Amino acid sequence: MAIGLLSGQPTGRLCNMTVDSDTDSMSSAMNTPPSPLSATNGPTSQARPFIWEFVPLCDLYSVAHLILLPSSLRLMSALVPQHGETAPNGISNGQHQPRFMDILAALGLGAVSSVQNGISIFTAILPWTDGYVSRSDFLHLRLQDFPFPISKIQDCLGPLRRYKACRLPLSRSEDDLATLLESAAAVIQWGDLDSSVSILSLQRHLLDLTHELRCRLHDAPWLVPHPIARKRVALIRGRPNLTAGGPIYRAARALGLDLVIVDDQGHWLQPDTEENRMHREAFLPTDMTEDDGVVDRIVASLRRYPLPIHGVFTVSDNFFVTCARVAAALGLPSNPVSAFEISVDKHRSRLLQDSPGQTARVSSVEELDALLAAATPTFTPTYPLIVKPTKGWSSECVSKVSNPTDLAAAVRKATARHGSAAVIEPFFDGPEIDANFVLLDGEVLFSEIADEPPCDADAAGASVEATFSPEALTMPSALPEDEQRVVRETLPGLLAKAGFRTGVFHVEARVVNSRCRYRRDGGGGDGEDGILDLAPKESLGELLTNEPACKLVEINARPPGYRVSVPVRHTYGVDYFAVHMLAAVGDKERLRLAARPFAFSSSPSITTHDSSHDSGLPSRAPGAQYWSRLVYVPAPAAGVVRWRSGMSPCEELKRRRPDLRERIVVAVDYCAPGDRVAMYTDGARTYVAHLLVCSRVSRRDAIRVGEEVLREIRVDVDE
Repeated sequence: MAIGLLSGQPTGRLCNMTVDSDTDSMSSAMNTPPSPLSATNGPTSQARPFIWEFVPLCDLYSVAHLILLPSSLRLMSALVPQHGETAPNGISNGQHQPRFMDILAALGLGAVSSVQNGISIFTAILPWTDGYVSRSDFLHLRLQDFPFPISKIQDCLGPLRRYKACRLPLSRSEDDLATLLESAAAVIQWGDLDSSVSILSLQRHLLDLTHELRCRLHDAPWLVPHPIARKRVALIRGRPNLTAGGPIYRAARALGLDLVIVDDQGHWLQPDTEENRMHREAFLPTDMTEDDGVVDRIVASLRRYPLPIHGVFTVSDNFFVTCARVAAALGLPSNPVSAFEISVDKHRSRLLQDSPGQTARVSSVEELDALLAAATPTFTPTYPLIVKPTKGWSSECVSKVSNPTDLAAAVRKATARHGSAAVIEPFFDGPEIDANFVLLDGEVLFSEIADEPPCDADAAGASVEATFSPEALTMPSALPEDEQRVVRETLPGLLAKAGFRTGVFHVEARVVNSRCRYRRDGGGGDGEDGILDLAPKESLGELLTNEPACKLVEINARPPGYRVSVPVRHTYGVDYFAVHMLAAVGDKERLRLAARPFAFSSSPSITTHDSSHDSGLPSRAPGAQYWSRLVYVPAPAAGVVRWRSGMSPCEELKRRRPDLRERIVVAVDYCAPGDRVAMYTDGARTYVAHLLVCSRVSRRDAIRVGEEVLREIRVDVDE
């Protein structure tokens, strides 16, 4: 039968072979008696035969696939061309060392020698048009967690460099292939296939590989049409360690942004070492004491720097307003200072979406008592309610109050944190979500919603001591599409009301009157077994006549923390830290490009059937390459951390459970042996690690693996 590889609309067929239908393996089809040409003597006779194909991928890219066959395989005499030329079907007789082999070797791409026994596959990425490199590690970003093994990605373009597209008319010669490889923006070497693979399996493999590339690169430009000016951006408050700061430093380097760090004397990035110079251009030691003079001190440090500063940014919550004031003083791009002042004050941000009498602000228990005893009350508490510091983060000192007796204790706890007042607000009963938005001049370029399962304080009988510390995060959201639409319409409106126009924003909210609730399923209904996830409400008593609504919890005018930003980058292909820095320097064109997610549809292409679709909930959200579950690992006790196995908890888990290792995308330990940990830090759970797991099967499968990871990880603490 005739087998055609890589169908679609390629320039030519990858391969048309006539093979026996009962023996369709590559070795069976090709290991025929040698033709007279295959008996040629000399060293060049051992060159590997190959097949190649030029494939238009989408409007932005084409690709050239090259398949190197083992030298032991013999091509059928009917297909072998004469004198070392390439046949019209793209098959070489392998009688000489073609120039493209030297190009692959120069790129450092694997073993392309004649002794290779497997089938080697290479793909050249070829943008259709000329341009300048928006981000040098673009392909690494877009190919994260590719479902087929990648041996190496060889980038051929540096940051901001010019790329010239190849425009040769294809005659399907070896010289054309060599020219395409030389013109490639990048070349990928995939994991070798066994030589016994069937032709049909190779066909499916190449079709799936091409489909994956199309979904990752479609509508995602690598290049801009005009030169990109090199800019310098200052990070106000460097990160505490390389784990937390690495994604920022790497993104800056790939974007061609020179990074200057402003922080206290003695910061780990201050020493002028070779390693530190990889992460930043300069370090400006500055007194960062949070007083009335901190803005002037930062401005003075930046003005003393001999090179121009084009933007400033921070990811430290307590420096949002300071950073905005620095930008205003230097005439640099930023949202208004007033917008940040609203976002960092939880009482003022609550008033963006408030009803009279729902919310109060008090500075002490005495002020609370006076408020409640007023002859004309302006605040009428309705239980349960929430008490939290007006200035705070990470669920610190946030309390759920279910009765008047606990209200004073909650206010006392909240006002003791950061010396701030306490805000008293309604408790919104409904699924909690994290929603992230990328805005450009008020336009939403990208948004995604993730689900937070219930925490301790969500329980009906939770005490005032229960915490709102997150336990996990699942993305994409399983809320019904109409409820997600309400979220995407409500929250950007509140951001605009606060005054925000451009940047990335991490917003926490709840959906009230949702048609879903959390329950355990598959093991015992609402019992201890089964998977805990959102599911449609079943009883008529649970279905409310009120329309679903999105209620704001808080606004964070920054990317989510690196624990969440990195999973979003893996799941959707959007790097929030890159967006954040491009907004800071006012690079609107590249900001728009950085907000392009993957182009996967809601139905996984190389997966089994999505069981979550049968539940009436949405399947994988458009853009997501898989379902993912972020798992937070809390300290099991207060004490000293020990690594009894000699390995960190995450590494020990992966060694002990290789089945789970295959599903773990990211694993980060926070503690080293000898570190002291508490079970709670400032009223929130203390975490010692986090892991991201993924599933291309279903959301339920991702949650199941995440829960198993949490059960299986071993954290040793000597109490």
